[in-house]
Amino acid sequence: MLDKPPLDQITDEQLNFTATEMKLYSNQFYPDFPGWFPGAYTGGIFWLDNATDNMVHGNYNYNAQISGTGTVSASGGGWDWTDIRAVNYFLANYHKSPDAPALTDTYVGEMYFWRAWFYFKLLRQFGDLPWYSRPLTTEDEEALQAPRLKRNIIVDSILNDLDSAVNLLAAPSQAEALRINRGVALAFTSRVALYEGTWEKYHNGTPFGVENADYNKYLRKAADAALTLINAGYYQIASIADDPKFGYWRLFNQQDLSNNPEIILWKKFDKSLGLTHFGQNMLAYGGNNTGLTKQLVDAYLCTDGKPIAVSKAYKGDNTLEDQVTNRDPRLAQTILLPGYPRIITGGDTTGKFILPDINMPGDGRCTTGFEPFKGIAPDDADGTGSATASIIFRYAEVLLNYAEAKVELGEGTQEVLDKTVNVLRDRVGMPRLTADVGFTDPNWEFKNLSPLLNEVRRERRVELAIEGYRFDDLMRWAATALIKQPLYGARYSQFVGKPFNPPLSNIPVSADGYIFPLKNTPAAQGWQFNPGRDYLLPIPSDELVLNKHLTQNPGW
Repeated sequence: MLDKPPLDQITDEQLNFTATEMKLYSNQFYPDFPGWFPGAYTGGIFWLDNATDNMVHGNYNYNAQISGTGTVSASGGGWDWTDIRAVNYFLANYHKSPDAPALTDTYVGEMYFWRAWFYFKLLRQFGDLPWYSRPLTTEDEEALQAPRLKRNIIVDSILNDLDSAVNLLAAPSQAEALRINRGVALAFTSRVALYEGTWEKYHNGTPFGVENADYNKYLRKAADAALTLINAGYYQIASIADDPKFGYWRLFNQQDLSNNPEIILWKKFDKSLGLTHFGQNMLAYGGNNTGLTKQLVDAYLCTDGKPIAVSKAYKGDNTLEDQVTNRDPRLAQTILLPGYPRIITGGDTTGKFILPDINMPGDGRCTTGFEPFKGIAPDDADGTGSATASIIFRYAEVLLNYAEAKVELGEGTQEVLDKTVNVLRDRVGMPRLTADVGFTDPNWEFKNLSPLLNEVRRERRVELAIEGYRFDDLMRWAATALIKQPLYGARYSQFVGKPFNPPLSNIPVSADGYIFPLKNTPAAQGWQFNPGRDYLLPIPSDELVLNKHLTQNPGW
């Protein structure tokens, strides 16, 4: 009786690897896709930007890597191989399946995708890694003492897995809804390859780089994967012509995305099944101890296609309304503005946004005066849990990956821009980007790079704002100056004398009059991020003891 297998699940030993069992086995990994609510490394999509220059969380140590306060833990710390071992068990045994490849190939493809997914997560955190392609046991002493391989070798293996996934997975039109398909694998390929290509390029010559780096190989891979997906015609940018004022915003607050041509993969929630999250409620009922930065708001172009530093259309930043006037429409659909719906119950607007929650204590506070609007679904904020879908991959990222890779390769032609950046600008009625850019912005974030690359990076920041991309972007670009800069909010004077309840008090303000949420913290002069250490996390000390061939990351 003590050896009796569990009755409510299939154990590894029981698997016959039928197609049905393969599907159930793969299901265990789907929760690793990011959802809404903040949590672990895969936490809420709209909360990951709190560790960047896009958002400021009220907790100074929200992300110890950015604040420079990390320490070497004895164990844990993200160094976890459980999921990779489970995938390897599948890949070592699926050949015994009694079912035909026509029934099982797509699930084998999912497994290659999952190994790539979990390895990429570890790579982003730790860099060099051991590569395990089979499930180890305690008797595999030599393999358990494997050294870390250079990151480019790991990435080559990740991309090989993704190539296998692309070949095995079903096309989107033939795949089961809400499951990984060929389009997902191609989108992820472009993401991984762009990450590595730019990481190796901008960390070249540092302890985090790769000796004799061939970063153009990865940039080419990123461009090729993205172009394959573009040419396949599986997806297209969703039109907002019927609702230009709020259409972009509505992309991010729907419960059902199955008919949206832009969505490559999404996560479904269902109140009737008790599958909900509290992302909407947290955003709708309070500032949730976060806020968008002035730096992000300033990045949006004016409607003449020029940046605020040189555009005559810019109305200044004395009020929230001034800041969105004559600006890229995506800005007014990303921050809450007076009169916007905040809570809708039974079709009636029971709460409208009036003033940001800069006066509220704790998690009710908006740290900057710029409260997030993107992602809020007022009609789903009823206090019982939300069923708003979370987007895992969308086509806009693929277009931006292609544009960036091509510009990095010196191939940023007008044709490339017209099939990528300008498709996104056309959707919101913004002027098209030209290959010569046509202006000089004194506030370009990357002054040592070309105007075109600056503008492609700007478009990425604006289109993907607070969707969880910015942290990885800053890391791969080695953007130390942006990571370490002091972060500001809205102009404070616009809120003085307004009917706040409770009344305004003790709001930290900069010398030039902007809300300065980290003024009274060690980040008053900028994050204490250490560029000689904090681009990677430390290997837990216990792991260095267990495996004598592991080496610690730089600076730790």
